[in-house]
Amino acid sequence: MKNCLSFLLSCLVYTSQAQVSSILPSPVTYVQSEGSFQINQALTVNPSEINSSLFTQLKELGTIYHQLRIEPNVQNAMLQFKKLENVKQDSYSINVAERITISYSSDASCYYAMTSLMQLMKRNENGLYTPKCFVKDFPNFQWRGLHLDVARHFFTVEEIKRFIDLMSYYKFNTFHWHLTDDQGWRIEIKKYPKLTEMGAWRDSTVDNHYTTVPRTYTKARYGGFYTQEQIKDVVAYAEAKYVTIVPEIEMPGHARAALAAYPEYSCTGKAQGVEGLWGIFDDIFCSKPASIQFLKDILDEVIPLFPGQYIHIGGDEAPKTRWHSCPKCQDIMKENHLKDEHELQSYFIRQMDAYVTAKGKKIIGWDEILEGGLSPNAAVMSWRGFDGGLEAAKQGHYVVMTPGSHCYFDHYQGKGKDEPLAIGGYTSLEKVFTFNPIPPDLGPEVSSYILGGQANIWTEYIPAFSKVEYMAYPRAIALSEALWCANKPTYDVFLSVLVQDHFPQLDQWKVNYSKSALKASVKTIRTNTGIELKSTEQSIENGKIKETSISFPFTRSKKKTKTETVTIHPEDESIRQTIQITNHLALGANVRFVTEPSPKYNGGDIVLVDGQFGARPWKGHEWIGFDTNVIVLEIDLGKVMKIHEIKVSFLQDENSWIHAPNQIVIESILPKRSDGIGMKEGPSIDGYAPNSEIWNLPYKGKTRTIRITISGEPEIPNGLPSEGNIPWIFIDEIQIN
Repeated sequence: MKNCLSFLLSCLVYTSQAQVSSILPSPVTYVQSEGSFQINQALTVNPSEINSSLFTQLKELGTIYHQLRIEPNVQNAMLQFKKLENVKQDSYSINVAERITISYSSDASCYYAMTSLMQLMKRNENGLYTPKCFVKDFPNFQWRGLHLDVARHFFTVEEIKRFIDLMSYYKFNTFHWHLTDDQGWRIEIKKYPKLTEMGAWRDSTVDNHYTTVPRTYTKARYGGFYTQEQIKDVVAYAEAKYVTIVPEIEMPGHARAALAAYPEYSCTGKAQGVEGLWGIFDDIFCSKPASIQFLKDILDEVIPLFPGQYIHIGGDEAPKTRWHSCPKCQDIMKENHLKDEHELQSYFIRQMDAYVTAKGKKIIGWDEILEGGLSPNAAVMSWRGFDGGLEAAKQGHYVVMTPGSHCYFDHYQGKGKDEPLAIGGYTSLEKVFTFNPIPPDLGPEVSSYILGGQANIWTEYIPAFSKVEYMAYPRAIALSEALWCANKPTYDVFLSVLVQDHFPQLDQWKVNYSKSALKASVKTIRTNTGIELKSTEQSIENGKIKETSISFPFTRSKKKTKTETVTIHPEDESIRQTIQITNHLALGANVRFVTEPSPKYNGGDIVLVDGQFGARPWKGHEWIGFDTNVIVLEIDLGKVMKIHEIKVSFLQDENSWIHAPNQIVIESILPKRSDGIGMKEGPSIDGYAPNSEIWNLPYKGKTRTIRITISGEPEIPNGLPSEGNIPWIFIDEIQIN
């Protein structure tokens, strides 16, 4: 805890040297003057200056965040409101002088101003006060969203409302509610009661991670759903906080829960239970007219519940296996002159687009709806990177950017082995902070179609709402900064305000947020004799921020392989890190990439020989990723050594398009002379173990340089995610014994 306090002190010093407000997301303008305005225990307001809903929200904000009473006073109110005309959309200002004045352009902007005012408030011996200051603010992007999957794990109405409370406090305005998937149907449809009688419940749930072998299951009934009255209640609750709800009804894929209830709308008609395993499944909605009508009937009941502009229809990860062999689907392809099943999916989505448009709404779907041609009125949510969104914007379609690289909050956020189980990947607080929905150098004619961005919280590995909060916060606050601010402060300034002003607020509200961003940074450095772990933390000395580093050296093992453990900050459980190093002959050896890794997954060649095995589920920083199926690399041991085994670690995660190789060729290269001039080939071995994550290759002989050639399948097989594309190969430790 000592180091956390040092960090907090450094933050205090930093913020005292510049005019930095306690408001997040950071306002466009903040000017602080001398003195403060004392509020004490109650704030008086003239309720006639704002509508009754805003007055109610102000009272609620005061109670929740500060136990502050809001009292009416028509004659001489401490807080006054003024309506602005002909100003930027959703802009507001706060002027704190002899009283507090909020000027606003819309009801939403008035609400944003009130949340900012709550964040300005501090407490002293007399009660609450706020510094005298002037704030001017408005959002940069109009779509500022958070997504929550309630299909894999279900959350109560009260938990959903708490989720909306938190996101609205940080000026998010769109809640993407993922209501249906293979593992559960969560919305009442009165015409089709079996959707909730059967589709909302599964009989088992897979334990541990999807990739755990062998798989085991918890055999217990699990599920739940929202009645239409509950949906209306949540929608009204969100509207009062200026949050629009976008419902998602998945089609044509991720349909197993619906088809468990009504199997006649699949291609096979086969009755199956609601799926208890995560992943992607072949059984999707058939493209026959009856299935299309079934979904139209569902939309007839969904659309009136949600007054927002958009209905999300999914469209992602829809295997075409059943469509390939379905006579009805093939007949539709022939009748409509469709060349392949991708165009059949486009035909399917176009019908939904026309139907939703006729009802005065617009559809939005994941970027797979681009395949086979995009429906004329559809908007695109780009999750597989930025490219799909850019292509849609170039075609004149509106886009919400939500790339997995920055916006998937089911990824790990800390590097430590103590992080709770997640789906995989690594998306740190700082990575989220750097997100910009508009890629660099994009002209205004295309960027004008980018509405904004959102983060997605998929809940395969998030069974409780407390873990939703842990995975969302504080990363959601960093995302709010990225979506609200046209000119963000530096990450250091953001982090200081977050820790100093917002962590205490989250503590007060009992939010189960993550402190992973406060952990010391740990780097692996190559030395002449092995590696060195360098742990760096911030502290304060003589009023200045100072970085202190502690080094943990590991000398390369010459004989027996051994495992050693380092614990960083053992005194503070919230920021403690435990690192295991497996010492072997190649620890810290020089690695040369003949085949260059993908820049997305290249933490440096030291990753392959740092003694740390990549975790499963995978985290991006622990692996070197290649987007090619043939890889060549060399390891130089520095001198000729006698070895008996080479161990190479790969990753197999088909859902992430990552496949283990099927062949490895090891060649050794020996120097002809003692000075290393001239080389000759040594003995080689050829290994074959398809789909194996750990390759143990026996090798008896002496060598200095080892050339490793790794070969994978030329393309992902049909029926698997991203079929037909070149699979990724991820490598971690290359252990030489």
